[in-house]
Amino acid sequence: MIDKFVRAFVRNPDGSWFCREPVLIVGLNGPMSTTPGVTYRKGKLTNGYDVAQWLEDYEEYRVCPLGVEFR
Repeated sequence: MIDKFVRAFVRNPDGSWFCREPVLIVGLNGPMSTTPGVTYRKGKLTNGYDVAQWLEDYEEYRVCPLGVEFR
C-alpha cells in the first residue's frame, strides 16, 4: 500500500509535499489520516509522524517505514 500513499502526494518546488488525497496511516503513534490540501515538510512531525521524510526515503531509497501501514 506504500504506492497508494506515495501517489497521494506531489512534491513542491521547495521540497515540501502537497497532499492530494487522504490516506490512513496506522503506526505506533496511533492512526492518522492525511488531509488533502495540507503541505508536509521534512522534520515537522504531524501526530508524531514525519510524512515528508517517509516520502523522501521512499523516493530516494525505495524503503518503507517500519511498523507503519497505509490504507
